[in-house]
Amino acid sequence: MTSGTSAAPPAGPTIVGMTTFTTPYAVRAPRATARRLLRSRLGRFLTAYLEMTLSMVVGMQLLGVVWDSTWPGLTSRPDAMALIMAFDMTVGMAAWMWVRRHAARHIVDMSAVMVLPFLVLLVPYRLGVLSGDGLVTWGHVGMFALMAAYLAWRPHTPAAGADASPNSSSDSGSDSGRTPAPSTTSPVTSKGASTMSRPARAASTLLVLGAALAVVGGLLHPHREPPNSHAAVFAEYARSTDWVWVHDLQFLSAALVVTGFLLLGRALQRAGGAPALVRIGDAAAATTLSLIAVNMAVDGVALGRAVDAWAHAAPADKSSRFAAAEAVRWIEWGVNSFFTISLGVTLLLFAAAVLRLAHRSTRLRLAGVAGALAGALLVLNGMAVGAHGFEPSALPMVATALYVVMALAIPTLDRAASAAAPRLPSSEEVRVGG
Repeated sequence: MTSGTSAAPPAGPTIVGMTTFTTPYAVRAPRATARRLLRSRLGRFLTAYLEMTLSMVVGMQLLGVVWDSTWPGLTSRPDAMALIMAFDMTVGMAAWMWVRRHAARHIVDMSAVMVLPFLVLLVPYRLGVLSGDGLVTWGHVGMFALMAAYLAWRPHTPAAGADASPNSSSDSGSDSGRTPAPSTTSPVTSKGASTMSRPARAASTLLVLGAALAVVGGLLHPHREPPNSHAAVFAEYARSTDWVWVHDLQFLSAALVVTGFLLLGRALQRAGGAPALVRIGDAAAATTLSLIAVNMAVDGVALGRAVDAWAHAAPADKSSRFAAAEAVRWIEWGVNSFFTISLGVTLLLFAAAVLRLAHRSTRLRLAGVAGALAGALLVLNGMAVGAHGFEPSALPMVATALYVVMALAIPTLDRAASAAAPRLPSSEEVRVGG
């Protein structure tokens, strides 16, 4: 006999006649278990520790490229190397904690915990009791140990930050069943939402596509010889059979990037971004496109003709033709330097505009930080080109990676724009108001 008020059968896999029927709960069970584990104290500790460790490594690698390019002998001494590594890792960790919306006091505490072991061990190193290798090794051991101890003593998560939005859900398990409150300001009706344009997503697509074409153009461009060994590199350029269209491809990539920045400016304006920064950014983007056009004309046309004339010149004219090609090369140095600096300034301006809206989304914080770092690296690289020419450097590659991170994170602006748009009254509200 079965009672009419009996409870529902337990959800999960049920075996009937050697056949397993899987209920929807069974599908969700592993996911729910993983969420419970991540929301536990141990899960939050491991997640925070892993995030901070990865951000420290990224910061050390990124800033290490900067030091190697701008100040090669800076880390020749063990004490200087230890302090620089501690600084690089602290900057990476602090930037990521800010992106993840940790409270300012937590960022300061963790930064102090990371630097403290190196500062303490400098005393025995200066006294000759500790070797340089011991300073670096035990400094890292102490740093990771103190980080773990601090996180275990005072666990904190992104949602615990003082700057977290009041409507953000907590990471604790007590909120796992809470239903988020419905939004009180619907920006548009469902029909309007389906037809709303998405300039941020279009900007992201163009920025990533432009970066991809720039990488392809760089790979197709002759690059086997050292770029500042002019005799060798001019001979390589003279043997190229696709010189002009490769530079056309590079100009196309720059045009896509600039168009992406202009669309990003429209998305920022819709989301309520700083209009002055957007206008200045638009002007910087237009300047960048003009400079890359001049750069491609000098490199893709004038230099190509000059090296061809030198390669096919009579022996008596070789020296004068080489001098002419070298003069064109030096002009290319100058134009490329200002083009790269202009692109970096453009990135910095749009990154600053994105950071003005960083309180609305973690992804926008990430986009702003990545864009600012990419812009700074490009400015440094442009200055290095103007001073030393096209010396091999990892700065452009790192800047491109950060730029792509920014581009992939900016589609969040479309949702921010929707949230900032005025709500259109529904038909029922219109009838009641009437």
